[in-house]
Amino acid sequence: MNDLGAVIAGIERWNSFLISCHVDPDPDCIGSMLALDWLLEKLGKRAQPVSHDPMLPQWRFLPRIERVASAAQDAAFCAQYWDALIVVDCELQRTGDAAALASRVREVINIDHHVTNPGSGDVNLVVPDAAAAGEIVFNLIEACGQPLDAGAATLLYAAIMADTGSFRFSNTTARVFEIASRLVRAGARPDVIAREIYDTRSWSYVRLLGRALETLRRSPDGNVAWIRVTRRMLLEEGARENEVEGFIQYPRMIDGVEVAIMFRELEGGRVRVSFRSRARVDVSALAQEFGGGGHARASGCILDGELEAVENSVVTRAVDAARRVP
Repeated sequence: MNDLGAVIAGIERWNSFLISCHVDPDPDCIGSMLALDWLLEKLGKRAQPVSHDPMLPQWRFLPRIERVASAAQDAAFCAQYWDALIVVDCELQRTGDAAALASRVREVINIDHHVTNPGSGDVNLVVPDAAAAGEIVFNLIEACGQPLDAGAATLLYAAIMADTGSFRFSNTTARVFEIASRLVRAGARPDVIAREIYDTRSWSYVRLLGRALETLRRSPDGNVAWIRVTRRMLLEEGARENEVEGFIQYPRMIDGVEVAIMFRELEGGRVRVSFRSRARVDVSALAQEFGGGGHARASGCILDGELEAVENSVVTRAVDAARRVP
């Protein structure tokens, strides 16, 4: 499924593109989506980025972010004729409302780096070895012969920096540093991007974090730690759904913890579960057991059921998985 040439051919073949990202968008999928929007504009194509969820205020520093349309609220606009849909950083099914747009186009192009992606497009470029979707998009821009400007470099640097945990995670390779160096030379400012992504939060975010940390628990053997965010906590603190981004780092940082989990209660009796692994457990396999997927060190799923029941079931399975891995 690693077919860069087929994606380039698709871009050459069509004139108008919708570009979508996954629900609860993060800097990698947003930066990659907007960098693709930039590339298509440079190539003389018509493009429109769309998202199931609104863009958080903390992402306002990203160039071109004002171009992102709502897949639901701008339905009439999105229903206009488009040649192709590019799905970035996920499979089609994870784009929420944007998934319906696939029936309105002639071709779906899927660009992703998640090992659990089966290839949900007519054309697929799935590169599990890539540190971020932003790395794949960088390679695509390079293959198309487009020189980067400061705006595009900022988008790609933010994407790669976020998905490598500010170059701390095991997916940080020599190639990642080479790309980052080139992006800085093109005008990306690491200090500004890091400040906006990691050091700028709302009052409601900090209040919600305090509430969430009160729920922190650890298994008796110390291998698994978890945290929860309920609907009530979100409502009482006036926080947005996606302001929980990054909370999972706190159970993950505990010494001895191999698997960190965050449970977020959703509307309609569902629970979003996020997994992180320190080194030994493949949490993508764990997530797949519950109908989800992702990376070996970062995965997730959505389960039907009450929070307590979901938490008990998932924690029990995670403890067993951590115990079985040497």
